[in-house]
Amino acid sequence: MDTSNSPPEPQSPKDTNMKDATTDHSHNEDIPLNSPLRTYPKRGLPPTLASTYPHGHISGHSRSPSQQHAFEAQKEEILKTMTKAEIERRYEEKVKEIRGVMEDNERKGREVEGEMEKLRMEREMERRVWGKLRGMKEGDG
Repeated sequence: MDTSNSPPEPQSPKDTNMKDATTDHSHNEDIPLNSPLRTYPKRGLPPTLASTYPHGHISGHSRSPSQQHAFEAQKEEILKTMTKAEIERRYEEKVKEIRGVMEDNERKGREVEGEMEKLRMEREMERRVWGKLRGMKEGDG
């Protein structure tokens, strides 16, 4: 057992292979939405959904070469089969869908926060009553 004040050695493969994780594009975690690395906004979406790369994922990571190739092939196919107006319409529909989900999540978050505040107030009231009961019990004894 080491009793020195040296920091512990990394235990997980994620810690020891950090370089490998960035070079092979196998990302286990998304970049947080509030990260200062997110500087490329997505058109029509809130700034909190910015990416770290001009054409990167909402997760914040860039595409791997194979993902970029697949994206370009899909883009070519779409451009062959759809007009610019159709593409814009579909994009706006998707943005509207994402905004709706975000609004629902925000509403649910506010509801949960309200419920938590009610529970905090209830717990505080219980603590006060318990304190008074304990004080009365000690006064009798």
